[in-house]
Amino acid sequence: MVPAELAFDGNGNPFSPAFGDIYHSASGGLAQARHVFLAGNDLLGEESRWRGRTSFAILETGFGLGLNFLATWQAWRDEPRRPARLHYFAVERHPFRRADLARLHENFPELAPLAARLHNAWPSLIPGFHRLHFEDGAVTLTLIFGAAQTVLADIAGRFDAFYLDGFAPAKNPEMWSLQVCEDLAWLAAPGATLATWTVAGEVRRNLAAAGFTVERRPGFGTKRERLVGRFTGGAVPAAPTFSHQSIAVIGAGIAGLACAERLAARGCEVTLFERRNRIAAETSGNHQAILLPALAVDATRLSRLNQVAFLYALRRLDELAASGHPVDSGLCGVFQIARDAAHAKKQATIVAEQGLPDDFVQFLDAATAEGLVGAAVAGPGWWFPRAGWVAPASLAAALQAKAGPRLTLCPDTAVAALAETDNGWQLLDEAGQPLWEGPTLILAHAHGITRLAQAAHMPILCFRGQTTHLPAEELPAPLRAVVCREGYLAPPFAGIASLGASFKRSRELAPSNEEHAANLARLAAMLPGWGSRFTAASLTGRVGLRPVSPDKLPLLGALPLPACEPRPLAHVEWPRLPGLFVASGYGARGFVWAPLMAELLASQICGEPLPLGHELAAAVDPARFAWKGVQASRDAEM
Repeated sequence: MVPAELAFDGNGNPFSPAFGDIYHSASGGLAQARHVFLAGNDLLGEESRWRGRTSFAILETGFGLGLNFLATWQAWRDEPRRPARLHYFAVERHPFRRADLARLHENFPELAPLAARLHNAWPSLIPGFHRLHFEDGAVTLTLIFGAAQTVLADIAGRFDAFYLDGFAPAKNPEMWSLQVCEDLAWLAAPGATLATWTVAGEVRRNLAAAGFTVERRPGFGTKRERLVGRFTGGAVPAAPTFSHQSIAVIGAGIAGLACAERLAARGCEVTLFERRNRIAAETSGNHQAILLPALAVDATRLSRLNQVAFLYALRRLDELAASGHPVDSGLCGVFQIARDAAHAKKQATIVAEQGLPDDFVQFLDAATAEGLVGAAVAGPGWWFPRAGWVAPASLAAALQAKAGPRLTLCPDTAVAALAETDNGWQLLDEAGQPLWEGPTLILAHAHGITRLAQAAHMPILCFRGQTTHLPAEELPAPLRAVVCREGYLAPPFAGIASLGASFKRSRELAPSNEEHAANLARLAAMLPGWGSRFTAASLTGRVGLRPVSPDKLPLLGALPLPACEPRPLAHVEWPRLPGLFVASGYGARGFVWAPLMAELLASQICGEPLPLGHELAAAVDPARFAWKGVQASRDAEM
């Protein structure tokens, strides 16, 4: 990704050398935002369209300096009957770096408080979807870093208003093409409006061809006219919504707690069932969990999804802290040592060819890494400066506290079976007695979901993972960052440094000296001389069971039927069990996956625009394996 270059024209206006055009009217960017985009979509005054709405969604085609967003956010704050939830999606091919954005915003002091919050949440410049929450989640900004003509078709949602803002059609014709206008029409909610500063003939014709009725209005500044419009074409069916006032979740590990918190934030009443006597009692109860993104040579779906999930997880930690629920963590950086010379070459190539920013990842030699880690490392590798570790118990407690009174926890309550009823789903205990009944249920209890008849066909494998606890006072040197290779070692927390982890196809929960020894061998391969300082038999640790899908991606979404006829052409068309959802398969990256997967599932259930595009949302759809099986049999018949 190529960031925007900070430059100014001769009159001091922000200017793009790449497109040869200014970012906003020379008469004032903030005034333009209010006159052209807010007023143009009838969002100001006593008769504003969003007054009294439960939710309102806006899509902007060019984020630029972010002035339209900041002006909209301010207008939302000033509106006494503002919508309860504001979704603002914005596409940007060349986003500004955080420091450059902050410098540009210095010219708009009245926006300083909001701009500062935007700067604090600004993501690393990684392609894809980045969801940011403000106002305790009432205002959600979803930034999409990529070209409008490419990413608009990937957006999943319906929008009430469009801000068509970009460089002049003569400078950037792709953004104003018929294809872009048709993509906007596909995303338009009934009665959606649009506004833009340009009245170029081709733009008007393309919008009309896509189903928008447009008209000219008096322009702003030196522009004689501007354009407003309304979608009058055929409405595309909206995504299904589900009853979400009362929801049950099975499993009070990180997957279930994250889902419960995201739903409670939307006003849902959530009942959380846990068979153990406390939250985060099983795999989610490890002493430390590593937060680390995945990279791949070809930017696979797994790596692209994991990268945006990692950044979202970091923002959620910040948001929890800002709301009074700080989490014990150490975002001290992670150094991932190359396995061998060939792997080191691959690591360097990935960083160089994918243009990943330094605040996300760097390739470092061993000597440089030693200064960051605090100990000699076994080779070169990736340095992730914002990665680190989190204390699972602390995060679990923060999520429970953040959910507040809308979350009811039912510990020591095992759900043995489900029964479909006229009201949705009934949860039964081992004696067949009802525990709860309601329309919407989420299965978030790891591999345990396959013990329920409705989910027995889910392809979840169970892998044992043993961590080893090293006493902090016995470490050869103070460790300043997480190191990993085939295993990992985290800096000490509460007197213990977590070393991990085994990965075996097993359900055995008893710790073994053999796996402690294997972890020590992993330590020796990362930090020369460290592994020999410890004896396996003298160490303690913990075993957890990880739910893993065949493709290592989560299983997240509406639960599919095990089979169907006729065979659908796409897995999104696979029939589902109504009101029954799954959140599992997080494997060894549960604390990276859980926050974004919970936000995705809550958005699906509540009928909101999704935090991921169609492609990556489909990549975690639990119906993908059933559909692939059908595809394989169809191909065999051809």
